[in-house]
Amino acid sequence: MKFSKLILISVISLFVLLCAGCVEDTNTNNSSNTNFSMDPNVSSNSTGLTNIDPVEINGSVTDENTIDINSTINADSVETYDIATANNAFAFDMYSMVIVENKQNVFISPYSIFTAVAMCYDGAENSTKEQMANVFNFPLNKTVLGMSSKDVISEINSGSDEYELETANALWVQKDFDLKQQYISNSVNYYSGKVAKVDFKNQPENSRVLINDWVESKTNDKIKDLISDGVIKPKYTRLILTNAIYFNGKWMDEFDKENTQDQAFYPSKDEEISAETMYAQRYLNYGENSNAMILELPYKGDALCMYLVLPNENTIEDFETSFSLNDYNELKSNMDSKYEVRTWLPKFKFETKTKLSKSLIEMGMVDAFDDKNATFTGISDERLKISEVVHQAFVDVQEEGTEAAAATAVVIDECESVEEPEPIREFKADHPFMFFIEDKRTGCILFMGKVESPEYE
Repeated sequence: MKFSKLILISVISLFVLLCAGCVEDTNTNNSSNTNFSMDPNVSSNSTGLTNIDPVEINGSVTDENTIDINSTINADSVETYDIATANNAFAFDMYSMVIVENKQNVFISPYSIFTAVAMCYDGAENSTKEQMANVFNFPLNKTVLGMSSKDVISEINSGSDEYELETANALWVQKDFDLKQQYISNSVNYYSGKVAKVDFKNQPENSRVLINDWVESKTNDKIKDLISDGVIKPKYTRLILTNAIYFNGKWMDEFDKENTQDQAFYPSKDEEISAETMYAQRYLNYGENSNAMILELPYKGDALCMYLVLPNENTIEDFETSFSLNDYNELKSNMDSKYEVRTWLPKFKFETKTKLSKSLIEMGMVDAFDDKNATFTGISDERLKISEVVHQAFVDVQEEGTEAAAATAVVIDECESVEEPEPIREFKADHPFMFFIEDKRTGCILFMGKVESPEYE
């Protein structure tokens, strides 16, 4: 699994699970008589905190910021399912897989991946469903996931004059392939999925261009060529689910360009490079512990922010391997705005693209990719499997603010077997660091990454 070093785009995806002793049937919540738009452009496990007071969830006591996988999977209502915690826990799990084979800059949209797979999960059954729930912290009760996802999508797309933030979903269906009406209804109702008929069999290149054009339009032309040559298999591909997310926000307090200077940056203890580094001194939300410091940079509107996490030692590989959602939440809980912080932050701009199938299989989502065991009977009566999950992302951080985009595609094929005033603090990011873009309203980590070596064109 490799990340191509260029520009980052591709939005990644959200959330699922079931009630104890009683699985709610999604068929009871939507009418199959819904009118569907065929034009996608037409609107239609592993973390624990120990320093937080315990709270009760579904009868079990757990820490406030800890994800209890059993309670999460068996959540029987939107009120008892914390989709933000589910998404964020998956974010750290996926990040830990991505960094194993990638020693360069990293950037992903956990939300995009989570959401794209959530749409696929709505049609999963049996062990396929259970494994997906375990990996993504989905509730077994699909209606709970759908309703929770709908609320998050509505919040993200609520609009603001202060920033741009939008997410979109689409289903690209082989024109002679029948999807179950309930699955379409759920995709439209819960995920605002736009349904489009394409011809993978006879016009795979035209279909690929159509999907890529949609992704580009939804990401302000930042995510290009999400579906590469060879991803569509004319003989087998029947459905591609896509999620895109785009963000463009100005800092609440912009960095003065006149203060930007070339400064030394140390990708490792034994290496030094020169990087365009921004500087400011102002009161900011700041926190620290014995391992790292954290700084919040809010965007205009104060609905979103970037958190910078800088290890105390220049050992990013050791730090990121052990850094968990628990540690992240604990660092955030230590933050205080009473400090005037001298801040040095290198400008950075890059893109990554990766295929996630191997990572998802290693995380335990095995059957969904298997010809014999994949069960997506909620999507179609035909035997289907996931053939690939592709994710691409782009980020640009400079004096004015941040632009970020991401997209995720879940490619679903017919199984081949079927046919075959305190003291001034200093935050000097002069060595590798992690960063997160979080929706403060929902608590969801929308993007996360690390800067191993800053690049800016």
